[in-house]
Amino acid sequence: MSRVSVVIPSHERHEEVLRAVRSALAQTLAPVEVIVSNDGPDAEKSRLLAELGDERVRFVEAPRRGSASATRNFGVQQARGDWIALLDDDDVWLPGKLEAQFAALERSGLEEAILAGVEVVYADGERSHVRPSGVVPSGVPVSEVLFCGYGGANTSTLMAPRWAFEKYPFDEEQERHEDWSWMLEAGQELGLVVAPEEVCERHLAPGEGLSRPGGYPFSRGWYDGHKALMTPRARAAFVANILSRKAAHDRKLGALTWIVAEVARQRGFSRTNLVRLVTPWLVPARVRKAIKAARVGQ
Repeated sequence: MSRVSVVIPSHERHEEVLRAVRSALAQTLAPVEVIVSNDGPDAEKSRLLAELGDERVRFVEAPRRGSASATRNFGVQQARGDWIALLDDDDVWLPGKLEAQFAALERSGLEEAILAGVEVVYADGERSHVRPSGVVPSGVPVSEVLFCGYGGANTSTLMAPRWAFEKYPFDEEQERHEDWSWMLEAGQELGLVVAPEEVCERHLAPGEGLSRPGGYPFSRGWYDGHKALMTPRARAAFVANILSRKAAHDRKLGALTWIVAEVARQRGFSRTNLVRLVTPWLVPARVRKAIKAARVGQ
């Protein structure tokens, strides 16, 4: 039986991390340890976790960095399991999460892989949507799962052999997209297996979204540094969808010429990509949000 270490990077959140830890402890396939890697000291959190009375819970104080990646890496360094499963301190696992993922791995015929699953997103206390929204076929490249309409993979669903996290640590200086970077890099050696079951819940705070708007210059630089790890189809989708949306938000009209040319270079002018490319420039964000909400409510 595989030994699983759960790593939860945390800062400040007390009630939320207790909820996350309890969801890890309640797994039908029990982890060998649940490591709360805290960004600096927090005596109150340490006390609350000790009161759970479960010897599998370990509280470790990472050096204060203000970086979830640094705190996550520190937790990985403390882990003893053969596999490491990530969980953010404000997310919750469903009880069969680990069992469902190992069952999916067995069905795939692979010995090792990056494992993910379906995340349920709640907004304002109501079930909003799931991602991925459909079954991800075996063998789909990581970059296409992330950017080609499958819905990606939330960090709190990710699990992989410990060596993958040791060989490819999260970039501690990167201000965003660090989870994408990790998946693309580790995905050069490991396939991706997405369990079709709902395995995790994400509860958005009022006004919170799944991604931060804007930031075109950073995301353009990120793309330039990572596109060699992406398929042409994924490159075209990333540029047409993500970079076009960010450029429109930042009102960088001059970026549009490069965006169109880059999609053309990747031979990516599908109907879907064309719609994604032009919509942010023609339809105001509030209207797009209203349309999305209406679709969810149907």
